[in-house]
Amino acid sequence: MLLTSHLLLAILWMAFCGLHSLLAADSTKQKVVPRLKGGAAVYRLWYTLFAAAGFIAILLYQVSMHSIWLFRPGGLVPAAGIAGCLFGVTVMAICIARYFMQLSGLQELVKKNNTPVLLQNGLHGHVRHPLYMGTFIFIWSLWLLFPWLSLCISNSIITVYTIIGARLEEKKLERVFGADYTSYRKKTPMFIPRLFMSR
Repeated sequence: MLLTSHLLLAILWMAFCGLHSLLAADSTKQKVVPRLKGGAAVYRLWYTLFAAAGFIAILLYQVSMHSIWLFRPGGLVPAAGIAGCLFGVTVMAICIARYFMQLSGLQELVKKNNTPVLLQNGLHGHVRHPLYMGTFIFIWSLWLLFPWLSLCISNSIITVYTIIGARLEEKKLERVFGADYTSYRKKTPMFIPRLFMSR
C-alpha cells in the first residue's frame, strides 16, 4: 500500500508536468487559440485554472497520504530549513511582484517599438532564472523540515522538470533576443549565483 501510493504520486506529478508542457507548447496554442472566443486571453485563463486545479489536487493527495521519514531533522537542520523557506519565498515573491507590476503597467513590459525587453537587472543580474532558483530553495528547504519520502519524490520530479523546461525556454529566448541573450547567458549563471562576479 505504501509503495503503491508513492508510485501513484510520482505518476500524478509526471502526468501533470507532461500536460503542463503540452498545453504551454506553441504548437498547441496555434491549434486551439484560433478556435476560442477571446483568443489567447481565454486560453491563458483556462490554462491557468487547469494548472492551479491540478496542482492543488495533487498536493491534497500528497498531504493526505501516509509517508515515511527518510531522516529525523536535528541540530541546525530545522533552523536551516526555516531560513531557506523564508529566503525562497522572498525571492519568489519579488519575481511574482515584478511580473504583476509589468502586467498592471507600473513598469514597461515592452519598449516603445514593441520589442520585448530582456531583463538583466535586479535578481536577473545574478541568475537567469531567479523564480526557479527561489522555488528550488523553498521546496528543498521544506524537505529539510519535513523529510518525507513523498516530498522527496515530488521535489525531485519538479526539479528535473523545471531544469528541462528552463533549457527549452532559453532556446526560445535565444530566438527572440539573439546575440543579446547569448551574451547574457555567458556572463550570468542559470540558477546558482556567483559569490564573486568578475567585472
